Amino acid sequence: MTATEDPGVTTLDHTLRLSLRARHGSDDCFRQLIDDALKTALGTGADLPRILHLSVLRGLLSHTPAPGPARTGQSTDTRRHLFITPADLPRALLPPPPDPGNPHSLARLLRTFVIHLAPTDRHTATDLATLIEDPGEAAVAHCALVRAAVQVHDLEGEAHAWSRLRHLITRMPARHWPGGTTAHDRDVRAYLRPDHRARFDTAIGVLGLSPDLGRSLLAELPGLSAVFREAYACDASDRYTAQRLAGRRPDPALAHAHNTIRQAPSSSSAVAAAIVSANEQILGGPELPVGDPVYRLHARITARTVRAHQLGADDLSPEPVPAPLDPARLPAYAAIVRHNADTPIVAALAGRVRDEAAARDDREALLILADAGYADPHAVLTGASWATAQATPGGCDPPVPELAALLFRHRPVEAARHLSAAAAADWPTAAAVLEHAATELLAAAGPRIALDLHRAVSSAFACAAAPGAGPPAVIDGTYPG
Repeated sequence: MTATEDPGVTTLDHTLRLSLRARHGSDDCFRQLIDDALKTALGTGADLPRILHLSVLRGLLSHTPAPGPARTGQSTDTRRHLFITPADLPRALLPPPPDPGNPHSLARLLRTFVIHLAPTDRHTATDLATLIEDPGEAAVAHCALVRAAVQVHDLEGEAHAWSRLRHLITRMPARHWPGGTTAHDRDVRAYLRPDHRARFDTAIGVLGLSPDLGRSLLAELPGLSAVFREAYACDASDRYTAQRLAGRRPDPALAHAHNTIRQAPSSSSAVAAAIVSANEQILGGPELPVGDPVYRLHARITARTVRAHQLGADDLSPEPVPAPLDPARLPAYAAIVRHNADTPIVAALAGRVRDEAAARDDREALLILADAGYADPHAVLTGASWATAQATPGGCDPPVPELAALLFRHRPVEAARHLSAAAAADWPTAAAVLEHAATELLAAAGPRIALDLHRAVSSAFACAAAPGAGPPAVIDGTYPG
């Protein structure tokens, strides 16, 4: 899989654009033309941008949108999942594609690539960030650019990124709830509104750099402000721990935030209590009384793993597994394994979760274990049933996005066919697939893949749009309303 541009797409574009302007794309011959080109592209292993371009165009020229993938194998119960930071709690409220209100778009996809690339390739990351037209997603991307510049002490780059970020914040549009005013602005469900979501994600993006800016962005959103305060306390605890481990005198503000949760862990969420408990144990202190048994185990294993990796602790014996495991929370246990992978400390837990997940056919838990290297990825992919049949040229079912990383890592040819099916059925689902596979795409094709994917999707929508019409909001931002 490479990120090179295929001139055949350009020729096809010109032909289709002339035909569509004359006949509005209603004739089956246009779809047949694309189907033939797509079949050839998939059969010859063409570049992923070309396949995506043709597949998106095929979907746009369909009479009616194809139904999106069903999620019969996954639960929306958040207790099944492990949250690594308090900021993940409101994010779990977002509906998946293709449900209305899902956040997936080209802008969000580019933002994801920016966050991945900023620490190692700021030039490409900056180029990508300038392509994002949605102010909210662009602001989150620029948070990553600010952090990257600070990390390498690039004062000029930092000043430029901050200037652009502040400008984008002023451009964030105000939205409203469908149906009028509601009380959801005051609780964590405010995150479902695109403008509130952009402010929250931006606030989290500058958490360690400018917490005052983060607080001001959420001043009128008490529910999200409470989550931000807890996220700040956890970030402060991590930095306090790093200072202690480095033999430096801890910052008093960071120490205060850490000790506030340490002294009363029951007054915080299980996520925050587990983070501070882990940090206490890393520093050689006692385990805190975390009420949730899953997060208590997560804190204990995380502390032991960090002490082994960073402090050279020689106790690598597997952590004893509680009996019995909560069968409803197997994905959360699997996520503990993934978060602390590549150490014998999680070996016993990984084996127990794998056995119980296989016995209960918990595909979500098996998927997480396979992603971490503790289950057979080919068996998971072969047994995946979280999709619905689609009448698409590729002949494949579009996967749920969470399968994307395994597909692109272990079966790239099959992954391209599944992505094609998703893009022909529903663009936001395809965007989510690409977002989940961002690491694998960059590893396989290099940084330029992000620019080529942007060009492929943008040109497909431009080709299918009526003369003079702009692209719909979902292409470079959130759904309106």
